[in-house]
Amino acid sequence: MFLVLAFAVGIWAFAGGDPGSRTGGSPGDVSTTMTEVPPTQDPESGLPYVAPALLPEAALDVVVALDDTDPPEGSPFDDAAGLLPPRPGAYYTLYPVPPATVAEPGPDRLVVGGGGEIYWSRDGGASFARVGP
Repeated sequence: MFLVLAFAVGIWAFAGGDPGSRTGGSPGDVSTTMTEVPPTQDPESGLPYVAPALLPEAALDVVVALDDTDPPEGSPFDDAAGLLPPRPGAYYTLYPVPPATVAEPGPDRLVVGGGGEIYWSRDGGASFARVGP
C-alpha cells in the first residue's frame, strides 16, 4: 500500500504538482487552467445571451436571409421602451419572424442593429435577448 501511495505522489510531483492545488501544475500552465466560459449576459445591454442554435428554424431562416443579396424587408425599430442600447436615429431594424402555422405575423421578432448585432424577442418586443456570443 505504501509503495502505491509513494508511486502516485511521485507521478503527481513529476507532473508539476503544487501542494496548494487540486490539479497540480503552475498557475500559468495552460494545461491546468480552466477553459473560459462564454458570458451569459451582453455587457453593453445587460440582456441575456441566447445561442443561435436555440432560435426557432424560422428565426434562423431570417438571420440567414439577412446575408443574402436580396435580404428581407425590415421596418425601422425605435425601441420606445428603451430595452436595447440607446442609439441615434434609425439604428435598429425590425424583422418579424413568420410563425410555423399561420400567415399572420406572430409575436417572434428579430431586431438588427446597424453594427450587425441581433436581438431576439418571443413576446412581440416586450423583452429581448442578444443573439450570441
